[in-house]
Amino acid sequence: MLLIKRLFCLNATLFSFLLLFSTSSLSDSKNIPLENSREYFKRSVLVISHEKIFGDTKLGKAIFQKFKDEEEILSVEAEKIEKIFIDEEKELTLIRPNIDSDEFLKLANDFDKRVELERLNQRNKEAIIKDNLNIWKKKFFNTYMIPIIQEFMKIYEASLVIDIDNKAFRLVIFDSRINITNSVIERMNVLYINIDEITQEITS
Repeated sequence: MLLIKRLFCLNATLFSFLLLFSTSSLSDSKNIPLENSREYFKRSVLVISHEKIFGDTKLGKAIFQKFKDEEEILSVEAEKIEKIFIDEEKELTLIRPNIDSDEFLKLANDFDKRVELERLNQRNKEAIIKDNLNIWKKKFFNTYMIPIIQEFMKIYEASLVIDIDNKAFRLVIFDSRINITNSVIERMNVLYINIDEITQEITS
C-alpha cells in the first residue's frame, strides 16, 4: 500500500512537471521567429501577393507614380486640345449666318473629322501609357521581385510559390505563416535604395 502511494506521488509529480514543460514550450513558441525554429522553418509551399508587393514597395510606388505623371501630362494635353476645338466650334457658329450653306457644311464636316481623329489619337496614347505600365510591371516582377522570392525559397527550402492574385488561386485557403509577401516587401525596400535610377532604367 505504501509503495502504491509512493508511485502515485511520483506519477503526480512527473505529470505536473510535464504539464509545466509543455505549457512553457507552447507559450515560448508563439514568440519564436519563424527563422529561429527548425520545426516551422521548412515550407514546401510559399504564398505571395504580387500586386501588394508592387503597391507597397518603394520601387513599385515610384514606377506607378511615373505612370500617373504620364497620365497627367496626357490629360493636360487633352484639355488644351479640347479648348481649341471648343473655340473653333464657337467661331463656326458665329460665321454660320454669313457663309453659304454648302461651304458651312464642308467646314463642319472637316471639323467633325478632326475632332474624331483627335479623340482616336488620345485613346491610342492612353492605351500606350497603360501598355507601358504593364511592361514596367513585368520588368519589376522579373528583374527585381523574382530574385528576392528565390532567396526566400532557398531559405525556406520551398519548391513552389503560389501567387494569390492569380485568378486560379484567389480562393485558396492557406496558413498565414507561409505568406512571405511582407517579408519580400521589406527585403526589397532594404535592398533597392537607388529608386530613381532603377525607375529610370525600367521606364526608359
